[in-house]
Amino acid sequence: MTSRLPMPARPRTRTLTPDESPVPGPAASRCAEPLRLLHEIFEAQADARPAAAAVVLGVETTTYDALEQRANRLARHLRARGVGRGSHVAMLLPRSLDAYAALLGILKGGAAYVPLDPAYPADRVAYILEDAGVEALVTTADLAGPHLSFGGAVVRVDADHAAIAAQSPARLPRDEVGVDPRDLCYVIYTSGSTGRPKGVMIEHRSACHLVRAEGRIFAVRSKDRVYQGASLSFDLSVEEIWLTFHAGATLVAATAEMAHGGPDLSRLLTESGVTVLSCVPTLLSMLAEDVPTLRLLILGGEACPDRLVARWARPGRRMVNTYGPTEATVIATYADLSPGKPVTIGRAVPGYRVHLLDHGLRPVPRGEVGEICIGGVGVARGYIGLPEQTRSRFVPDPFAPPGEADASIYRTGDLGRVDPEGNLEFLGRSDSQVKLRGFRVELAEIESALLQQESVLAAACSVREDVPGVQRLVGYVVPREGGRVDEERLRSRLRSRLPAYMVPTLIEAVAQLPRLPSGKLDRAALPAPRPRDAAPEAPGRHARHYASTRRSCTSVATPAAHAASNAPVATIAAGRPACA
Repeated sequence: MTSRLPMPARPRTRTLTPDESPVPGPAASRCAEPLRLLHEIFEAQADARPAAAAVVLGVETTTYDALEQRANRLARHLRARGVGRGSHVAMLLPRSLDAYAALLGILKGGAAYVPLDPAYPADRVAYILEDAGVEALVTTADLAGPHLSFGGAVVRVDADHAAIAAQSPARLPRDEVGVDPRDLCYVIYTSGSTGRPKGVMIEHRSACHLVRAEGRIFAVRSKDRVYQGASLSFDLSVEEIWLTFHAGATLVAATAEMAHGGPDLSRLLTESGVTVLSCVPTLLSMLAEDVPTLRLLILGGEACPDRLVARWARPGRRMVNTYGPTEATVIATYADLSPGKPVTIGRAVPGYRVHLLDHGLRPVPRGEVGEICIGGVGVARGYIGLPEQTRSRFVPDPFAPPGEADASIYRTGDLGRVDPEGNLEFLGRSDSQVKLRGFRVELAEIESALLQQESVLAAACSVREDVPGVQRLVGYVVPREGGRVDEERLRSRLRSRLPAYMVPTLIEAVAQLPRLPSGKLDRAALPAPRPRDAAPEAPGRHARHYASTRRSCTSVATPAAHAASNAPVATIAAGRPACA
C-alpha cells in the first residue's frame, strides 16, 4: 500500500536536469508551432511539403498531399458512419498504405485509434474490440471475416473503396471535429498479469509532446528515410511514424520480405537508403552486416549490451539508448551511446520527471536502488476499464509542481540507480527475476555474458521444466555467419565469469531467436532443447553458494526503504517541457 506524501523540501532534493539536445537542428525551432493534436503535425507538413514522399512501401510511394487527401476522405466516411469525438475505432489492416491513411483518418475524424495486429488470434481481437468499447472497425474484406459478430460499423478499405473515394478530400475544420488535447489519441494493448491484455490510454497532449520532444532530441531531417518495422499495435510505431512526419521526412515501411528478413535485413535497409532506424537490441543483434546508410540508431525496449554498441558504432553515426513503458508514451529517458562507455538510460526527456522511490514513494538516497517512477505530461490516462489496476500503478504525484494538482506518476516496477555522472542505470525488473533451485537469477546477465563470446551473434536464456520437477537453465545462441558453437567451450568460458548456478545446463544453437510483433524476444516461443545423453544437473549442486547469492540478489531486487533523511535523493527531472 502506498501513501501520498508531501513534496520533499527543496534543500534535501537533488534534481538532475537533462542536457539540451546534443544534436541541435531545425527540429528545435518547430516546437513553437501551435499544434495541439497529433494529426495536425502531419497536416502542417502536408501544407508545407505536399509533393514530398511521405511513405514508401516496396514499389509504392505516396506523397504528403496524396496521403492527406486519402485520410480526409476516410475521416469523412467514418463520420458518416457515426464516428466522432470520443469514439474508439480499431484498425485491423496488413502492412499497406491503407494502414497509414486509416491511422490519420481515424484521428482526423475525431476518434482514438486502437491498432490490432493481423497476426493476433481471432479471440484476442474479439476481446480487445469489446474491452475497448470499439464503435467502428477499419479493416479489409478478408480480415473482417472472422469478426462478423462485431456489432459496430465495419469499414472495409477494399470493398468500400468507391464509397470512401466519393467523399471530399478537403480537411475537416477543427471546430467541426471538436477534439481537445485532453481527448484520447490512441489505445495500445500490452500484456496483462491476469492473462488478458490491458489497454493503455494515451491522450493527444501526451503524444504531441513526445513527438516535439523527440524532434529536438533526435533532430530528424526532411531528407531522412526512417524505417517503420514495428507492428502498429506496438508503441515503437508511434516513434517511427511521427519522428518522420514531424520532420517532413520519408517513412520506409517494411515489406513482407523486410519484416521477416532476419540477418538479411541489413541488405534490405541499405538498398532502401534507410538513414534512421529505431529498434529493440534483439533485432539489431540479429543483423549480420552493417547498414552503411544509417546515421541515427535509436535503441529501446530492452537492455542494450555493451558489445552491441561497440559493434554498431561508426564515425558520423549517432547511437541513442532510450527507456520508457507504453504507459509513459513510448520513452521517458535517453542517453547517447559510445563504445567503451557505460550503457545507461540517461536522463529524462524534456517535460518528464523521473524519480527513484522506495515502496512508500519516498526518494532513495543517490546511489541506492529504487523503483523507477515517471511523472510529467507523458503519463497515460490509465488502463481502459481497469480502475483498480489504474489506481495501483498510476498514483498521485507527490512531486508535481504547482498547477498540476491532478498529476500522477506511473510506477514502472523497474529498478534503477543514479551513477556518479548523474545518469540512470537500468537494473531490471523488481518482479521478473526467475528462481532456479532456490537462487534468484537475472537472465539478462547470462545473456550479456553469452554475447561477449566471439562466435555468438545473438543470445537468450530460459528456465525450462520439460521433465516435471526438473528445472534446467537453457541458453540459446545464434552463431555468427559461417561459424559454429562449441557448447562445452562456451560453458567453460561462462564458468570463468558467472557463478556456477548461472551457467546454462544446455546451450542450443538456433538459426534465429523468436520475436514478438514488437520485435522483442518471445521467450515463451524458445524451442525445447534437443535430447542429450547427459542427465540433468542435480538440484542440490552448488548449494554452498545459496546464502550469499540470495542476499546479494535480494539487495538488488528490492528498493531500499528510506525514511525521511537529509541525504540527497535520486530524482531525474526535466526542468521544462519541450514546448509550451
